[in-house]
Amino acid sequence: MLRTLSDRQKALAYSALVLLLGVCAALLINTLDLEPGFLLFAIWMSTPALATLAMLLVITRDGYSKAGWASLGVHRFGLNVWWIAFGVTLVLGVAVTSLVWATPLASFTTPKYGLLGTVIDFFFVLVVFTPTFILSEEIGMRGYLLPRLMELGTNRALLLVGLVWGLWHLPLFYLTSLFPTGNPLIFVPLVIATIVAASFLFGYFRIATESVWPGAVAHAVHNSLVDALGALTVTSSPVLVSLYLVGDNGILIVLSTALAALWIRHIFFSPNQPSNSAPSNSAW
Repeated sequence: MLRTLSDRQKALAYSALVLLLGVCAALLINTLDLEPGFLLFAIWMSTPALATLAMLLVITRDGYSKAGWASLGVHRFGLNVWWIAFGVTLVLGVAVTSLVWATPLASFTTPKYGLLGTVIDFFFVLVVFTPTFILSEEIGMRGYLLPRLMELGTNRALLLVGLVWGLWHLPLFYLTSLFPTGNPLIFVPLVIATIVAASFLFGYFRIATESVWPGAVAHAVHNSLVDALGALTVTSSPVLVSLYLVGDNGILIVLSTALAALWIRHIFFSPNQPSNSAPSNSAW
């Protein structure tokens, strides 16, 4: 146990641990020959929360105090901004995909199970994944890691969290063969850029509300939209459209997420914001 670690040292230890667990999880998934599904995502997406538990209960033992658990931001719900987290992610995701539908590269299609089935699938993933797998990522990255980097300044902290979070994703892509990656010289920068932009977006929600839940909602909406909008898209250039333009990490997703982050920063942290409505970060 290392009770005397500084916040920076805790952040470094957590980062090393979560990246190691990510590699181990990807190797286990490969060994078990798992297909994308509940078990795969349970193994993979639980690692940030497992790293958090290891830090709190074994390495620093901060979890043996109420303050240690409170620092994760799970006990606060931030319900008053859930509609913003849901709406901004949904609108931008649909908007940029619609732009691609308007080009010769892709078009809108009705899947064989119908539009209603697509909507049901979207909300099923949203409702089931938000309090489980998505929350596990948010507890680790924005619940544990972000507060311990805040002494570096907000921008540096959000950038570093994004870089750690981005690196954590890469073993799933390159130590398994389950997901298309295209040209790594294009794909990897897009993945890192998307995740860094999302780190700022979800991180601003975390700072403004002292809760990981609004970020988890936005995160879950994005993940749910990837499958839903993919089912509504037909294209003869799937790599270009689904990997490089939209999908999970396309350039239009990078740009729209960055714009959303700038807007969220403006509405929550604008110098002209009335003092009685300014978000508090007193728990930090």
